[in-house]
Amino acid sequence: MKVHVPESVDEAVGLLGAGTVIAGGTHVVPRAAPTESLVSLRRAGLAGITVQDRTVRIGAATTLAQVGREVEFLHAAIESIASPTIRNLATVGGNLFVPQPHGDLAVCLLALDARVSIIDADGAREVGVLEAEGLVTAIRFDVPQRWYYTKAMRRRQNSGSIVTVASDGTRIALGGVAPRPVRATAAEAALAEGDVAKAAELSVEAADPSDDAYASAWYRRRVLPVHVRRALTNAV
Repeated sequence: MKVHVPESVDEAVGLLGAGTVIAGGTHVVPRAAPTESLVSLRRAGLAGITVQDRTVRIGAATTLAQVGREVEFLHAAIESIASPTIRNLATVGGNLFVPQPHGDLAVCLLALDARVSIIDADGAREVGVLEAEGLVTAIRFDVPQRWYYTKAMRRRQNSGSIVTVASDGTRIALGGVAPRPVRATAAEAALAEGDVAKAAELSVEAADPSDDAYASAWYRRRVLPVHVRRALTNAV
């Protein structure tokens, strides 16, 4: 195994294609083949959090633990992810690519309509959470006036999601119930009318769950409206 450790973003861009890009490596490294090459972003200068007015910018290599400490409204969401040991290593950028039923921060970022800064062969640009690919350098979003979050899981730490719900009071994002985080657009329309019960009921339309070690697809679909209703009636 060869590990490239670029010292800058430009150097990291030059190494795209030379191996799998990692930051914390908590998901990739345990699954990497012995001969696989890696490109580590730990020294590329992509960590840190800045807040200007109500806009938060988080470097892609920032750890989840740091986000939990410095972005107050996301504290509960971060605490629901894995264990302290993992959160001290896992990064914001990496969480965008972790397959469901993990990646709870990505669910939050989708609900926040976050913009993701990426660099690839076409240059630097901003894309939505679900369009992120290539080299992620930062994530930007506005602090919401309201915030709702809940996660149903089997145990307190190191557990994937059965159902994750995040909302800024307008957008509703779901995790654990589809191959990727999803927006529940029909539920959002009902929420805009002030009908939380109907929003919870319609959230199932966005779900495409599967069976795994945490829960069956049937169970996820059955309990999803319950957790959406709970989330939307309990602001963080």
